[in-house]
Amino acid sequence: MPSQREDYILRLIEMVGEMLRQVVRLREDGRIQEALWMLIAAQEKLFGRPAEEFVSLPIDEQLRRLTINESAENSRAKRLAYASALREAGLAYQARGEGALAESAFQLALYVTLTVAIEPDAADDHLRVQMAELMTRLAPDRLYPSTLELLARINSA
Repeated sequence: MPSQREDYILRLIEMVGEMLRQVVRLREDGRIQEALWMLIAAQEKLFGRPAEEFVSLPIDEQLRRLTINESAENSRAKRLAYASALREAGLAYQARGEGALAESAFQLALYVTLTVAIEPDAADDHLRVQMAELMTRLAPDRLYPSTLELLARINSA
């Protein structure tokens, strides 16, 4: 039987998933600024704190704070939800013609996804599809060194 904490995390992930579906609808309707505000709200739900407390932190510190005291399963779910939010941010920025912001969001989404993919027994078709889709949005010669390192670990496994 799941603990209260696990039940809470499951409800949180479901709520964030619904928020991301709303983001997609807003973006597809051309309501980009509203989509970006909804993304901030989704990220704040995931982190359990205002965005200004985590957005300026290095990504590894963001992930540490996102998953502190979480089980492996909850950590994975939260990181994948965060990667989805970052991907959606990239699509919103792209729709607004802000290529540099879109690239940064896609880079971060790929990095976060890779942090899940390198874990033992993490390889699955869904992750491969996510990684491949994000890779199509990024120039290979512009990938962050930390992302290249994770990709090398996956490719050598």
